[in-house]
Amino acid sequence: MKLDTISFFNLASDRMHWLAARQKVLAENIANADTPNYRARDVTDFQSFLEKSDADRSTGGPLHETTVETVGGSGAWDSSLDGNNVALEQQSVMASENADQYRLAANLYRKAFQLLNAASGKE
Repeated sequence: MKLDTISFFNLASDRMHWLAARQKVLAENIANADTPNYRARDVTDFQSFLEKSDADRSTGGPLHETTVETVGGSGAWDSSLDGNNVALEQQSVMASENADQYRLAANLYRKAFQLLNAASGKE
């Protein structure tokens, strides 16, 4: 059974890909919390990523080659005198929420796979 032909699995896979890319950007922000003039970044919204990945699929390109674009983070809680606008508390909250969303998407993917296996008589 090819799971990538089922739209739910495509959506869950895209979501996990986007969340993993966002977690990497948030971790980079935290790692650069003391770097002068570093500006916090974030990724483009999930809707934009979906539109780009759908376009890549329509041209036959694989999902793993769809890149998540980064943008300047907006709404920073704080800015220091050296020009750095990374607020560790804000980035930690965002990373925690992002990890929760990843866990949810992974659990939904796993449960849907188990449901399909149960429906087809496999365990």
